[in-house]
Amino acid sequence: MSNSNKATGSVKWFNESKGFGFLS
Repeated sequence: MSNSNKATGSVKWFNESKGFGFLS
């Protein structure tokens, strides 16, 4: 998992912003 990946970045963004821990 690299932060460069948009998909991973989206999941991480949701995790930090909303507090969710799910994978699309």
